[in-house]
Amino acid sequence: MKLIFTAFFLTSYFFTFAQLSEINTGLNGIELAEEDYELYIEKHKINVTTTSLSEKQKYSRARIFYTQPKDLFLLAKNGVVIDHGKHKQNVFIESDYSENELAVARGLGLKVQIIIDDVKAHYVAQNNEQELKSLEAKNLGCTGSSGGATEYNTPSNWSLGSMGGYFTYAEVMAHLDNMAALYPSLITTKAPIGSFQTYESRPIYWLRMSDNASTDEAEPEMLYSAIHHAREPACLSQLIFYMWYLLENYGSNSEVTAILDNTELYFVPLVNPDGYVYNEVNDPSGGGMWRKNRRNNGGGDYGVDNNRNYSYEWGTTGISTNPGNDTYCGTAPFSESENQAMKWLCEQRNFVMALNSHTSGDLLLYPHGYNPVLTPDNATFEAISAMMVEQNGFNNILSADLYPASGDSDDWMYTETSTHNKIYAMTPEIGPSFWPAASQIEDICKSTVYMNLTAAHLITNYANVVDLNPALWNTTSGFLNYQIQRLGLQDPANFTITFTGLTNISFPSPIKTHNGMALLQTDVDSVAYDLAGGIVDGDLIEYIINLNNGQFVLSDTITKTYGNGTVIFADDAASMSNWTSSDWNTTSLEYHSPASSITDSPGSGNDYNNNDVNTINLDNTINLTGAISAHLSFWAKWEIEAGYDYTQLQVSTDGGTSWIPQCGNYTSTGSADQDQGNPLWDGTQNTWVKEEIDLSDYFGQVIQFRFQLVSDNWVTGDGFYFDDFEVTTVFASVEINEQNTNPFQISQNMPNPSSGYTYINYHIPSTTADASLNITNAVGQLIEKIKLNPSSRSTLLNTKRLSPGNYLYFIQADQIRSASKRMVILN
Repeated sequence: MKLIFTAFFLTSYFFTFAQLSEINTGLNGIELAEEDYELYIEKHKINVTTTSLSEKQKYSRARIFYTQPKDLFLLAKNGVVIDHGKHKQNVFIESDYSENELAVARGLGLKVQIIIDDVKAHYVAQNNEQELKSLEAKNLGCTGSSGGATEYNTPSNWSLGSMGGYFTYAEVMAHLDNMAALYPSLITTKAPIGSFQTYESRPIYWLRMSDNASTDEAEPEMLYSAIHHAREPACLSQLIFYMWYLLENYGSNSEVTAILDNTELYFVPLVNPDGYVYNEVNDPSGGGMWRKNRRNNGGGDYGVDNNRNYSYEWGTTGISTNPGNDTYCGTAPFSESENQAMKWLCEQRNFVMALNSHTSGDLLLYPHGYNPVLTPDNATFEAISAMMVEQNGFNNILSADLYPASGDSDDWMYTETSTHNKIYAMTPEIGPSFWPAASQIEDICKSTVYMNLTAAHLITNYANVVDLNPALWNTTSGFLNYQIQRLGLQDPANFTITFTGLTNISFPSPIKTHNGMALLQTDVDSVAYDLAGGIVDGDLIEYIINLNNGQFVLSDTITKTYGNGTVIFADDAASMSNWTSSDWNTTSLEYHSPASSITDSPGSGNDYNNNDVNTINLDNTINLTGAISAHLSFWAKWEIEAGYDYTQLQVSTDGGTSWIPQCGNYTSTGSADQDQGNPLWDGTQNTWVKEEIDLSDYFGQVIQFRFQLVSDNWVTGDGFYFDDFEVTTVFASVEINEQNTNPFQISQNMPNPSSGYTYINYHIPSTTADASLNITNAVGQLIEKIKLNPSSRSTLLNTKRLSPGNYLYFIQADQIRSASKRMVILN
């Protein structure tokens, strides 16, 4: 037999070795038989003169460069931690490393680049800087699947801790005690897990949260844990934030109330208290780099890695057998009291799902971790994890695709079911580093609330509904299409969908039912609608989709525009006649509609270049003067190195001097190694998808388009393809329609959104008395009333008097009012 290396494109190569008898690889170009394998590993063990990890060492932010998969395996085998930080496939791993670890890397002949020489000092100094930068808000302002992120308020009882912004052990205990004191019916008093105590005689506490917390009810159970690794305090901060959010919003927030009324949520905030306290004592201002627990291994070595001490595939991959190394897996599975406590808790309860939080990397990992072998439930893990990261932009991936780690919590909870039920266990890797600046902590906490809430929903009979209708409608009656997919793990899965018209739409039979849905089942259905009489081009169509699972009503407000859209530009990618580029061209190898598309790197087997900025410009300008609705649509697919390379669709309003990246249905948010915080495409989209981009920001302007692919100087891919590129608009018209029973007509304001001023065209009969332009806020309160002159056809509105936000406006006189329009004020 031979050991098989498995490769995954567009994520880091991390290769695991579940069975040493399964050998099939070309290490250094040589295939090794089974009897030669151990000799190879022994030969490449590194002997370096180092201090024990129990003594203080300098830690550095560094990149360790590698060119082949065996290098990573040898790093892990020699005790270098490769399970956190940035990973770039076959190029480098970047994290915070001890002097010992960097000596090992150099001893293996690998290049090391120091980024921050003393990272512990950096973690302390970052909180003393004059200007502290908070994290960029992710996905806010974008539409479609890449945006619409919920803004969560900070709980009144939550605050930063005194350890560089993080909580001391005593502060954590005080928070837990305060929760029980203030909300005794919703959360239990903290209690030790069984009789288990750590090496330094500390208990490991658990708490239960539910509507009747003191009573063990027959409800689905969820587990949240943090601090398997002591130097990852952000995962604890976000958990305390989330717990306070639930407690403070119960009874006033329908989502939180439904969760606590129908589930039991269990919390283990500090799995590894000894290691956490060690960092607090030795680095009271934060920045402590101790990872393991504090077991005395003898010989001056301390600690076992609690996330390598679970029993599933224990001691095989991503571990060290050296008691001085950070990934030391212990003398036997479950040798550590912390792991025994978690095992016992899982065996006493019936957890459906678990989130075992760590830092860092903005990831959500699911099993397997010991080896890149898909679980039987991989499709479920993919679907539910994708739902959980919909708003925070985390990458949801197979754990072993990132790094090999045997003996971890998730593999054991999911796979070893002889003593407990199957648990859908996952690991969020939260935040940008081990000790982010204090100014970033609150944003980090907010970035995980939706993920944590969604996990709690998923242990019930949860589903997701997607509106399938275009942005522009031109028929006054018909069928509204939607899709529902069951994602929740609880049976039975019965759902009722109710459609509620808000503006210019009604539903004769508004209720649809979907009963007995199987896990991951997807239904596509429709409901009849009628639009309001007298609706005119540019009028908004607004409705609510209400999804009721018997416990909670999830509502989504949808806005469309009515109008007979005109395609003002179309290109079927048959030629480059409308485009200018030195590299992009047509290809007949891939297309959405026959017989070609346009791509950045045409030709069979061609990838885009390294270290490149590759642009294609549309020659035609697009004139949106007078437009009241405008959308760009095209079909696309792509294969681009995730997290580093990217493609954007950009708009220019100044003749190409500056360019603005655009949000679409499938864009993600740029990382620190990309165009940070801005929308872009990266990763892999193997099938053609229809991308739609709202152009309402550019009403009244003449704009230009371009696609731009940007790559760094390492990994490449097949690139970006687009086809069937169209711009569709509806233009304002204020001419009176004798067939229209409403005598008042009003156009969309221009520009919209606006800052400072905006124009509104209108038509009212000359005999009208006391006609006014009424402006209301989003909840219908009258904000401003402006008298209109029937002989005029336009009014200039000074928006400086209005606060930034969304407004509706309409004409009213003699108990008659026009259709409403929406405007956005920026100021």
